[in-house]
Amino acid sequence: MQRQARRAQVLRHAKRIFARKGYHRTNVADIISRAGIARGTFYLYFENKRDLFEELLQQVVSELTVRVLRLKVGPGEPDPVEQLRANLVRVVSYLLAERELTDILLHHSTGFDRELDDQIQTFYDRVAALIQRSLDLGVQMKLVRDADTRIMSYAILGGIKEVIAMVSPSGEASVDAVVEEILNFGLTGVARPELLASPGLGHAHNGENGGRAGSFFGPKLD
Repeated sequence: MQRQARRAQVLRHAKRIFARKGYHRTNVADIISRAGIARGTFYLYFENKRDLFEELLQQVVSELTVRVLRLKVGPGEPDPVEQLRANLVRVVSYLLAERELTDILLHHSTGFDRELDDQIQTFYDRVAALIQRSLDLGVQMKLVRDADTRIMSYAILGGIKEVIAMVSPSGEASVDAVVEEILNFGLTGVARPELLASPGLGHAHNGENGGRAGSFFGPKLD
């Protein structure tokens, strides 16, 4: 247990240093100094700086995956849009709370390290694949219109990245406000026309914008 706690401590300190200095300007000496450990202790847990960074990326994928619950449609189930809203609240809350990780991913400078660039792109490809599989399930469930779900997944990912990049540093926008804008934009872009006219679906919290339904973060990747 102590070993796991110490490893988590090293990751936590490394995350803060990466966010402040950037990946390329951070070295192992910075990490061990901040974490208060010996160099040998660091290498008990990680092979090198890149190995540690990969662990941080895996943490993000894992955290996002557990926060996206599969959408359920049928008698007695909650409104699909309310389920989708709850998924987005969990995802956006995590991204805004983990500002160090968010800043690392959003402000990574490409062109200095091809291998690292590939790892970052692989990370985004994995997230896009999660979104795409959710979209594919949404199409099967008649919640999402027929479309090129791969292209759509990257459009959604890009939009969310830009929104998080805009609000993360300032902290001015609330989670609910961010979620509502993402939700409203996403649903009008992916919902089947029949669902747009369905009564009782997709009412916003203020009750002014009804008649929307769809899913791009609904069905969960198993």
